Amino acid sequence: MAVRPYQFKKFKYNSHYRILKILSQTDRRLRILDVGTADGYLGAVLKARGHWLAGVEREGDSAERAKSHYDAFHYADIEKFDFPYSAEFDYILFADVLEHLRDPEAVLRRSLPCLKKDGEVIVSVPNIANLVVRLSLLFGRFDYRDRGILDRTHLRFFTLSSLNRMLKNCGCDLLDVAATPIPVQLALPATDHKLFAPLHEFHYLLVRMWRTLLAYQFVVRAAPRPRG
Repeated sequence: MAVRPYQFKKFKYNSHYRILKILSQTDRRLRILDVGTADGYLGAVLKARGHWLAGVEREGDSAERAKSHYDAFHYADIEKFDFPYSAEFDYILFADVLEHLRDPEAVLRRSLPCLKKDGEVIVSVPNIANLVVRLSLLFGRFDYRDRGILDRTHLRFFTLSSLNRMLKNCGCDLLDVAATPIPVQLALPATDHKLFAPLHEFHYLLVRMWRTLLAYQFVVRAAPRPRG
């Protein structure tokens, strides 16, 4: 069986940790539209917490693994999905999805009518301006990999500024930004031990201080501007 490149990340401060923390700030049952479910690893956690979920994923092994975690499931190409909902969701979730699309701005804009009046969008994207990528470019290297910021399946690249600009173009206001550190625990699993916790905390402190330079990913909350 092939190893799936993206799985649920359990350690602190990663994008999944941040997304779940946002969605745990209310004790009521939420209606969530998860666009690009992958294997449904986030859906499984959110379903266990009692939320109502709709998911969108293309047909294939990932969709088959994901669908059991969702109350409604759409086998669809996200780029062509018509978002057949109106004012139904508290949150729309784009977790590590927009960077894989040819026209992420168009998809994001099409999804917004699905939100309730006070609904929000949660987006996580990699930071192409991370120091590691900058240093690689300094030495003339821009090498795609099987995972990470330069994942070979990424079609679009974002900085915090360009992400904010896309949100504004879609009529959204940026509400909150969280920067995630490089997931050292994935590259070096032994560092997930509690003995290394102080080092991870220090790493995260540095990321918060210089987020545009050191962030691995940005996790943002945004909301459509009220129509006058």
